[in-house]
Amino acid sequence: MSEKWPFFRRVLPKWLVVLALGLQTAVVALLLVLSIFFTVTFKRINSQLGSITEQVDYHFGIPSVIFVLGTVMFYALIALLAIGVARLPRRWVFTALLVYTAALQIIWLVSLSLVTYTYPDSQNLMDAANILLKGDVSQFGADYCSAGDMQKECVERGIPSAHAYFSYYPFQSGPMLWYLLIFALFGSNNIFAFQIVSAVAITALVAVLWRLGGLLGLDKKGYGAFTVLIMTCVPLMMFAAFVYPNAVGFFITVCGAWIIAEGFRMQKSWPSAFAIVGGFLVCGVGIVFKSTYQIVVLAALLAAVFAVWQNRRIWQLFVSLLSSLAAFAISKLPVVLVQSWTGQNFGKGMPMLSWVALGLSESDNVPPGWWNRFAMDAFERTGNDYALQSQISKEFVQGRFSEFLHNPSGGVRFFTGKLASEWAEPSFMTSLYSELGESSRYFAGLSSFFLIGDGSNILIRYENVAQTVMYVLAFIGLIGLLRSIVKGKSIGDDAAQVFTRVLLCAAFIGGFLCYLLWEAKSIYTLPFFLLLIPIAAYGVQETIRLVDGLKKKFA
Repeated sequence: MSEKWPFFRRVLPKWLVVLALGLQTAVVALLLVLSIFFTVTFKRINSQLGSITEQVDYHFGIPSVIFVLGTVMFYALIALLAIGVARLPRRWVFTALLVYTAALQIIWLVSLSLVTYTYPDSQNLMDAANILLKGDVSQFGADYCSAGDMQKECVERGIPSAHAYFSYYPFQSGPMLWYLLIFALFGSNNIFAFQIVSAVAITALVAVLWRLGGLLGLDKKGYGAFTVLIMTCVPLMMFAAFVYPNAVGFFITVCGAWIIAEGFRMQKSWPSAFAIVGGFLVCGVGIVFKSTYQIVVLAALLAAVFAVWQNRRIWQLFVSLLSSLAAFAISKLPVVLVQSWTGQNFGKGMPMLSWVALGLSESDNVPPGWWNRFAMDAFERTGNDYALQSQISKEFVQGRFSEFLHNPSGGVRFFTGKLASEWAEPSFMTSLYSELGESSRYFAGLSSFFLIGDGSNILIRYENVAQTVMYVLAFIGLIGLLRSIVKGKSIGDDAAQVFTRVLLCAAFIGGFLCYLLWEAKSIYTLPFFLLLIPIAAYGVQETIRLVDGLKKKFA
């Protein structure tokens, strides 16, 4: 038994983490190849703002000389700026980074000055929030503006009734309550306030990622690289334009994961327990806004296993498990609250398998795996029969996998197109969602220049280079982490570092695997792309270390 214990205590967890990091390295390498050979852009109906569609062009081919030179130069520029920033006081750099992040987002939002928003889900959720704000819960009734109702009021709505919408998607109760809160505080349909709150959340997300970078193992140069990568990440700066609670939900969920990491740093039992419980409960609030962020919660639970493996404080694992169950329970509360408030029962909605079926379907006018009417048709055809919908989706999924097995080249083509549309679309849809509405300034100036003017082509070319460099640096960072773990005696200096390394790895792999099968959109993969920033900063740190080592060797 004494011979087996060191194997289970040190060797097994070490090689499990190496295996996970190896898988993430392979995934990032795949995404790097896609970003080099593909640049996905969205088609327009015409040259006017608001005419952009979710149909795409796949620009495939050998990268141009300009792209290669731009990638090399941008890589070198990040490394040089990282060295320069590393010489400044870290506290000043951190403060300046947050000010810069908030200011740049606000400048973009002011330049847009949106007063309406036409994204369908946003319209439905804003409508429901306004109904509750006015206190007219009768509009949540099944008989209000039901299918085929020709009353002028119903015809002019242009969107499903609240009851119909939440019958499709009861899980949207959580996001709707967020709209309700913002409108209650800042006024009905206050698009700008919604965006500003999202910008604050994104700024706070940067602060959390900064701290996670430190727990990962960033030094002064690594922090310098992190600062430059954040400052040059255009999709991050434009994310807040999307009038949807994705950004807020992701910040809250990642913030909860960071609190858990801090809990594993604490030596005293009670503060550690409170931090772990509190962190998972915060995660539970985060996944209220976006159910797929459960991936981060599951990654945190897995990371807790390895952290406990490191410090042998078994009680922390039991606390983590119970707290994660509480987090998932919290995510169910909004549906119960809205149904109780309105006196309605929305049912189970569409089965989870419907979203996998969507993710494996193919339509002529959108990329592979993107939204189409498959799930909606199954819902309507079965009269909201959950079991029949599940059966339809199950048969479709089985049929698709059978097709892929009998026609591997077709499967490769499908998943290449899907992954390219998710991960090799340089803007991650942030430009698209920036123009879905009416502007009080008619999109004059900066917004027009970057969305449809001369700057739009420059912007997409820059984002294309920056995306590729992020993948390159993340790949190098992962190789560096693998090297440090393989050469070292453990998977981290302490339980908090182990937790952070496993968290970032597992959350990214989980996001990739989820959207490999789930309904696709590049805006959905953006949060998981952002989790690469601390790892990419570590890649710059490793690059500088390697160059310094070579200088000393040949000096």
